[in-house]
Amino acid sequence: MLFIVKSYPLKTVAIKTLQQAFRRADSDQALVLIDDGVYYAQQTDSGLANIIGASENLRRSATSMFALQEDMALRGISNSVSQKLDHEAGSEHDTSSITPVSLDAFVALTDTFYPIVYL
Repeated sequence: MLFIVKSYPLKTVAIKTLQQAFRRADSDQALVLIDDGVYYAQQTDSGLANIIGASENLRRSATSMFALQEDMALRGISNSVSQKLDHEAGSEHDTSSITPVSLDAFVALTDTFYPIVYL
């Protein structure tokens, strides 16, 4: 499942949706920050994961978090606030970190994960 977060701050319904999804975490999931949602990328201590109460679930699940580079640049958010991750198959990484991705990589994510949930 692919969650696309495009607003900041999130509305209560969106937070509850993410909480339920990450509590379950029975399949591969990804979360992409776009538009104003990229402001979550500059928060320290995994801000979005803490807001939805999923910090521990993200560490144990196969969930990856991304932020669209172009939207980060438009909002003056530096790529240095996010840690680059190695996403090769079988690699172990901290899934609570947010990885900047290009528009092409974002499109590839929409092809990889189904269904897509816009928040």
